[in-house]
Parts: sequence; C-alpha cells; structure tokens
Amino acid sequence: MSLTVIDWWALALVVFIGLPHGAFDAAISLSMLRSAKKIIRLAGILICYLLLAIVVVLVWYQLPEFSLLVFLIISVIHFGLADYAASPTRIKWAHVIAHGGIVAIGLPVIHKSEVEGLFAILTNGPTPFLWDIMAILLIFWIGGALLHLYQTLRSKKHYLVGVELIGLIILAWIAAPLVTFAIYFCLIHSRRHFTFIWKQLQPISSKRVLINSALLLSAASWLMGAGLYWYLHLEMSASNAALQTIFIGLAALTVPHMMLIDLIFRPHSTRITKSD
Repeated sequence: MSLTVIDWWALALVVFIGLPHGAFDAAISLSMLRSAKKIIRLAGILICYLLLAIVVVLVWYQLPEFSLLVFLIISVIHFGLADYAASPTRIKWAHVIAHGGIVAIGLPVIHKSEVEGLFAILTNGPTPFLWDIMAILLIFWIGGALLHLYQTLRSKKHYLVGVELIGLIILAWIAAPLVTFAIYFCLIHSRRHFTFIWKQLQPISSKRVLINSALLLSAASWLMGAGLYWYLHLEMSASNAALQTIFIGLAALTVPHMMLIDLIFRPHSTRITKSD
C-alpha cells in the first residue's frame, strides 16, 4: 500500500496531535494516589502500563486478525463513551455505538477496498474472518445510528449531536480513510479528552505538572515509535512500517489507556477531584 502526501500528513496529525491525548495518563494516575509514596506507586503504575502495552504488541503478532478485531471493538466503546460523556443523550448505548462506530465500523465498510489493504498490512495477510464479523457489527451500527438520530434530531437539546453524526458520516463517505480517521481522532476525540481531563485535574494539579508530564510521556512514546519504525523499515516499505508502527502502537496504548479512563477515572472522577 502506497501512501499519498495527504495520507502522510494525516498520520503526522495522529502522531503529534492525537497521540499526546493519552499522555495525561500519568497525571491522572497521580491524582488518584493518596499515599505518601506517590512517586513510587506512580512508577509502579507506569511500569504495569508499559508491560500491558508490550503484551498487546506480542499478542498482536501472534494473533493479528483477532487482535485487530478486538482493537476495533474496544475503539467503538472507548470513542463512544467519550462522545457520550461530552454530550449525554437519552439512549446511551445507541449514542456509544453510533458515534464510536463511525471510524471503527462505518469507515472500513464505506472504503472497503482501501481499508482491506490497510488491514492486510496490519495483520501481514488477508482478513476474511474479520470482514465476516464486520458485516454483523455493521448491522448493530446502522441500528444504533438510526435510533440515535431519531432520538437526537427530534430533541431541541440534543439535535446538534445528531447533526455531528451526520457530518461525520458524510466526511467518512467523501474523504480518504486516513484523513477521516485523523480528523475524528485529533479534532473530536482528543480535543474532548483534553477538555475533560484538564477540567478534572486543574483544581488538584498545577498546570506545570500536567503539561510536563504530558510532554514527557509524549516524547517517550515518540522515541519508542521511532525505534519500532526503524526496526520494521528494515524489512518492509516506509508506508507499511509507518502504518504498523502507528496503528499497532495505538492498539497497544489504547488497552491500558481505556482501562484507566473508562473503567477507573471517568466513573469516579467527581469523587476523585473532590477528595483533596
């Protein structure tokens, strides 16, 4: 698969604008620690975070098609929960599936011929089983999207949420797959995450701590990514090495990031920020 100039710019946005949204995870972890040995405990959390990411990469190369399918499913949940939290609507599950499934389900199906090549690069082979499952997931996504649009477009309070979904569907239809993903990941998902985390942590953490910790983890992620890209580029083209580095890297970081944000921090964020 040969990447266009626009594709390379889209990937650059993902790496340098989108990826850093997870770099606040250190500050988030620190905010939840009440022990006098915060730094030691934080180091332990970060080590576990890194080990889990490494496990994801190792599993990916052993079970690539299954790992990609799991990554797509958890992306639906993670993206959808973030969008729902930003503008809650009456039917939560429909909101989560509709918005979370835009780039993980709708986009691949709309641009199947292009995305099929991308998936083949990420798994080092064809993905027939994945596409069979995607056909089933598409039914759930369409059902969730229709119900979500019916509910939101009839509501004066939530109609803009429905308009956003329609706009994203149109974008997915007319733009290149990597461009659509970059716009959603950077301008919608990452922006909302930054806003949520900044609002939650600013009362209990200094701006300096938040920014420095994010810069440190971002730099560490970029360095590890550069190392992985260099290693992969020894055996494959620059385009394929970049795609594997970015998307397998995102999968590896998404698993611990999602566990921290969606299972621990977001459900208890009000209690955490008020406890200091």
